[in-house]
Amino acid sequence: MKTNILKTVLLFAVIIFFNCSNNDDSIEQDQLPPITQTGANTFGCVVNGKVIIPKDGIGVPQPKGINVYYFQNNNFVIDAANLKDSNRDRIYLYVNNLTSTGTYSFGVSNGQGTSTFEPDFPHCWVRTFDNANGSKRYFSNLNSGSITVTYFDANNHIVAGTFQLTVANENDTNDVIEITEGRFDVNWIEL
Repeated sequence: MKTNILKTVLLFAVIIFFNCSNNDDSIEQDQLPPITQTGANTFGCVVNGKVIIPKDGIGVPQPKGINVYYFQNNNFVIDAANLKDSNRDRIYLYVNNLTSTGTYSFGVSNGQGTSTFEPDFPHCWVRTFDNANGSKRYFSNLNSGSITVTYFDANNHIVAGTFQLTVANENDTNDVIEITEGRFDVNWIEL
């Protein structure tokens, strides 16, 4: 009798153990948004094989994971970050004088933000952070990639397109990040 009870308890313990174990298939992975041209307010890319999408932070007011600006001088900025994770990876894309669809080659970035409009040509910078290595900034270089604006509607405030490039660490040009499958579809008034 004691043997049967012991076997039953042991069987339940094994079942509970396997049901409580971490199943990686059940963890939801970030997915790239579809490529659209409707002002869906989506952004995503693959950075060194990892999908990056903006995520709003926590707090009041809630920090936005994506900010889009289209200034009177036709300068266009997407500033996207994952504000939920401790890594807080961030991608900054800038296109000057954006008035129509087309492909724009990235130039040398100096890591400046929207307030300076410098440098005054398409560029990109990326900030990464991890607990082991701290924060690093990576900059676009001359002809390191391009951004293609596939849809531009100033009346409805919509810009959509794709991008890909390689960015290099500001302190070590041998340390590079590959950004592929980049896509965005934004309405600069709604964000």
